[in-house]
Amino acid sequence: MMPGHIVRFAIAIVAFAILARLPVGLDPAFQFDAALAVIWGFGILSLVLLTGYAGQVSLCQATFAGVAAYGAGMTVASMHGGYLLGIIIGVLAATVLGVIVGLPALRLHGITLAIVTLGIALVFDKYVFQDHIFDWFTGGTGGWQVTQASLFGIPVDSSKHLLTAYDVMLALFCVVAVLMVNLHQSGAGRRFRAIRDSELAASTMGVNLTRYKLLAFALSASIAGLGGSFYPLIAGSVSPQPFWVFTSLQLAAIGVLMGVRYVPAAALGGVFMAVVPDVLTRYGHGTFMNRFNYDISYDWFQLAVGVLLVLQLILLPDGVWGDIRARALRAWDVVRMKPREEVRPA
Repeated sequence: MMPGHIVRFAIAIVAFAILARLPVGLDPAFQFDAALAVIWGFGILSLVLLTGYAGQVSLCQATFAGVAAYGAGMTVASMHGGYLLGIIIGVLAATVLGVIVGLPALRLHGITLAIVTLGIALVFDKYVFQDHIFDWFTGGTGGWQVTQASLFGIPVDSSKHLLTAYDVMLALFCVVAVLMVNLHQSGAGRRFRAIRDSELAASTMGVNLTRYKLLAFALSASIAGLGGSFYPLIAGSVSPQPFWVFTSLQLAAIGVLMGVRYVPAAALGGVFMAVVPDVLTRYGHGTFMNRFNYDISYDWFQLAVGVLLVLQLILLPDGVWGDIRARALRAWDVVRMKPREEVRPA
């Protein structure tokens, strides 16, 4: 029997091969949606680690992504550095902010920690990302423009090589996803879960709460920042709107909806968050059967998320992926038991 980590990497390679082909042949708008889905997938993946593994609450994941996006944009557009350097600086900036945000978590938890992180998201949304004092970081009203970029000599700019950028992001997402699953099975993962289940019991067993809480916030922020650092690459510029406070709330809501304890739920959530609003914008108005006019705006997406979240908490408390996983395991148990019943002597 093959070791678990080899199986996980094999599954990741197959998933990459399939998902990399999906946007091929679509119009540029849907190709952009596919790339955006990976970015939001990173955001939800960061919540899987922070909330699903370590039991900590954060409502500022989009802020981490925004800081990384501005850091990457500033490096490329202002400092004229390569985009790989921009990604590194963006992720480092997000990681530092994650440690700072994690400091209140050493004494707070639950709703109070959620309010603190929401306050941090509001401060960055209204002041850091939009105030002229920080124009040196944000590039001013127009933001940073990234028209040409390459990684390892491969053009990945949004103008003509959007699918290449998508493939690079997707490959990184698959690698990070496998590392996340491996982390879950490691000693650090067991300590994270001990903190999630009971901080008092974890402390009694010798878990260093300070170290592992800050580590969870740092890793979570770096994952969200890794996704955010690619935003200027696929959009051609960076602005505050994609990283406002409501995006953080959407990431948290869709993460819970899809199953915040499971890595594959991040991929489902990213697609849901990126593609559904665009579909509503494109096809949400028209005439049904040449008689009935309908007009479904983007506001319906926000309403649908709220309604689905309530239904999920009632009907599927473990999330959409959690329910799919449970059903698949039950079906596998049934299939595995049938051969035993057939060979049982009369």
